[in-house]
Amino acid sequence: MRLGRAGVLVAAIAAVLLGASSPATAVPWDGVAPYVDSGRSTTGLQQLVWTPTDTSGIDPAYAAGRLAAEPTPGLGQVYAHTNHAVHYKSDAACADARAAISAADAAYTLAAWCFDGNDETSNRWLPQSVTSSQDAEQAPGYSAGGDEVVGVWRQEASSDDIARCPGLPADTARSAGLRATFLQRPYTDGTHGGYRHVLLVVPGASNGDGLTFGPVCDVHGGGVSWYGPYLFVAKHGSGVLVFDTRRTYLVPDDGACGPDHAAPTPNDVGQVTDPSGGSQLCAAGYRYVMFEVGSFHTTPSGCSTTPSALTADLCFSSISLQRSDDSLVTTEYRGTADMTASGAPVRIVNWPTATLVDRITTGSTAPVSASRLAATNLEGIQGVVARPDPAGSGHPEYFLARTVPGGHGSQLWFERDGDGVCASRGTFVDDTESMAYWLDSGGSAHLWTFTEYANRRMLVRVYTSEYNDPPSGCPTQ
Repeated sequence: MRLGRAGVLVAAIAAVLLGASSPATAVPWDGVAPYVDSGRSTTGLQQLVWTPTDTSGIDPAYAAGRLAAEPTPGLGQVYAHTNHAVHYKSDAACADARAAISAADAAYTLAAWCFDGNDETSNRWLPQSVTSSQDAEQAPGYSAGGDEVVGVWRQEASSDDIARCPGLPADTARSAGLRATFLQRPYTDGTHGGYRHVLLVVPGASNGDGLTFGPVCDVHGGGVSWYGPYLFVAKHGSGVLVFDTRRTYLVPDDGACGPDHAAPTPNDVGQVTDPSGGSQLCAAGYRYVMFEVGSFHTTPSGCSTTPSALTADLCFSSISLQRSDDSLVTTEYRGTADMTASGAPVRIVNWPTATLVDRITTGSTAPVSASRLAATNLEGIQGVVARPDPAGSGHPEYFLARTVPGGHGSQLWFERDGDGVCASRGTFVDDTESMAYWLDSGGSAHLWTFTEYANRRMLVRVYTSEYNDPPSGCPTQ
């Protein structure tokens, strides 16, 4: 995610930032050690309200054959029909991409894989966030059906794809679509790693020809968490979109669903009308689509990168899953100018998954309150993973990935809140995106992330144990 790049960040008046949620003056962010304070009150913080999406046209479209499946809707068909593969970092195919991981690779035990074809060499689609089937299976009784790493990518809004998003300008910082990539968890010996993209779509009101749908327009997709059957995707300005993996369908004639069954263009998403009469559903050449089933929006509404109060104008830049209490953890990206103009620090918020899922399954519009609130002065945050202190001290732990201003560099910070030891900083991969937590069969903890840009694009896995040593002195950002 790049909503703006930033300069060195820190707070000279941390006491103001950590005080009450009343408006504060602008803060100079130079010369103060980074911190995370998890003991903030959630009183007065914005809540989330569920709004279901009208999905009533999907089942009739499937029954009529306008949507299909191999053999049934869901992810099994995606797993069974992968059409790309990643390459381990030592492969010749990753020769250029290795530049993005070289510093961290020299300092730590790091596994990384680059991508196939245009997925590696083009910036038309940019990876933004990562989760896994292991996250999904934290939901009681849920089986993901495969050992998968999942990424969400955004499509740059360009002149040849914006017609599918009416009113969207041709601006590469904006997005004309989202896709989810289901990837067999790759091994370091180069095996596994087959993957397939699925276009994320929003059902529309049915017309005389039946179901309509469209792409996810102007959403950055900077965070994703798979929990039970649901993909929770960050919508920066307002909350979280929800997609149901069980609502994954095959688009018949996916490669010939344009007008009069021509090859589809990037704008052929949804119902395509033929000049000769009739229509068919299309997904710009993608074989599979997954449907949005609703969204959570903040109440009261409002997102600002320069909030004046701790409890107001919350933004949603990234998402991860905290497994100790089954909560979604959301946080905010802010650049240098944002931090300087803010009267409140960056918020890290926990939302209880049990309550979120209850709202989805029951349709209740009762507001969902945050279960925990932390504050940090770290600028340029791309992703946060939170967990309890495994030593049982009661001090929560945070891994925070941030991009460094002025180039491609990133850092991975570790903080054990309230232990009296300052945050530690580790060398990280370039252009990091959001992160997800992973425990291997031996009990070792890992973090997954992506590096973002073409010819430097990799899926990366690191050991958390190599990033949590206290520093010899308190570093600044």
